[in-house]
Amino acid sequence: MNNISVFTGPMKSGKTSTVINTANALINQGENVKVFKPVIDDRFSTNFVQDRDGNKINAINIGKIDDLENYEADSYVIDEFQFLEGDLNIIKNLANKGKKFYIAGLNLTTEKKVFGRMGDIMEASDNVQVFKANCDCCGSSNAIYSFCTAEKTGDILVAGDDVYLAVCPECYDKLKLSKK
Repeated sequence: MNNISVFTGPMKSGKTSTVINTANALINQGENVKVFKPVIDDRFSTNFVQDRDGNKINAINIGKIDDLENYEADSYVIDEFQFLEGDLNIIKNLANKGKKFYIAGLNLTTEKKVFGRMGDIMEASDNVQVFKANCDCCGSSNAIYSFCTAEKTGDILVAGDDVYLAVCPECYDKLKLSKK
């Protein structure tokens, strides 16, 4: 069926670029596409999704997964899915009716725990692409974790590159030890 595709990985791995490119390709094919982002993600803007290269696309702010029911589309594109809570059956039911979903989000918190509903959406997905980034510390192309350089309470601290690093497993362990 391939109606739910998930793009996941650490910060700076190209997830947002992928959803922007996917949305634009679908729009160019004449599909009715709606792009969504969580209300909490206001790093670049509240009314568009933007990648680190400055590419952007208009987006609708939603507070929870359930808000998707208020929009009709052929394809639903969602960025920063890890920040959304709600009923995943809404996505599953729409996908069973032939609607397509392209979802990007961090798979892990900076403490290496499954982030929000990402594990659940990956389980429901027909297609999961796990991205890697270049390590901000050693430069290897094996960065699979995000590391927070600031103090935070809980899993969520919405911030940018000044607070988060993409790191390989070796550098993650070194940074964790140095933070103690």
